[in-house]
Amino acid sequence: MKDKVYVIDTSGFISQVDFRDGTTITVPAVVDEIMDSTSRLRFDLLKDAGLRVELPDKACRELVRSAAISTGDASVLSVTDLDILAKALEMKSGSGVILVTDDYAIQNVAANLGIEYKTAATQGIRKKVLWELKCTGCGNVVKSGIECPICGSGVRRRRVKH
Repeated sequence: MKDKVYVIDTSGFISQVDFRDGTTITVPAVVDEIMDSTSRLRFDLLKDAGLRVELPDKACRELVRSAAISTGDASVLSVTDLDILAKALEMKSGSGVILVTDDYAIQNVAANLGIEYKTAATQGIRKKVLWELKCTGCGNVVKSGIECPICGSGVRRRRVKH
């Protein structure tokens, strides 16, 4: 019986992860990121075996965006990243969901949302991290953007020390 649900990021199509013991789902934006012929073939094979391509729920997307802001990962997550996290969050309520991704920021937000994740080809994160954006000029901590609203210098993402 297929009781696991794998929500697959782009790295899941690049690697050789085995999904035979569960249902597979991805989002349209991930499909758009598949460029090489081997990954495309793997996608096509999974699609023929029942892979579902679905948009995430908008309410879940907003929850993910809020979680990404609170962890400090929002500035490095793409629309595709937010979609894959939102789809995993949406599916989490109904079954044993496993998000397949090698992206550390996605893993960090997933861990903070209580979403189980599996890496495709990397070791993955070791612990949850909080990030902040700090001005390289005056040292001001900013909420978002690429430059400081006070002095105009660039901002850099850095780990918050506990």
